[in-house]
Amino acid sequence: MVNIVFNKVVGSLQNIASSKKMETMLKKWRSGIEAVTSNYKRGFGMFVCNWKGKEHYKSKVLWSAIAYNIRVMTRLVISRIKPVQIFG
Repeated sequence: MVNIVFNKVVGSLQNIASSKKMETMLKKWRSGIEAVTSNYKRGFGMFVCNWKGKEHYKSKVLWSAIAYNIRVMTRLVISRIKPVQIFG
């Protein structure tokens, strides 16, 4: 690994990035990934899987990921549709 960036540098930890721009990009990427992970875990109950067995667990993860992606794409499409004016 060449570039390593932490949000909070504590003790002997230090950011190892090739430039300030790279450090900023990595911080933004990491915060984006953390937001997606949090949304996925909270929105689809991925903290606990009550389904028994490895195959059922895989199914829950797969279908939850598909549902999450459909939700994200639907919101994107809806946000791009212009509201229709009835009177005007």
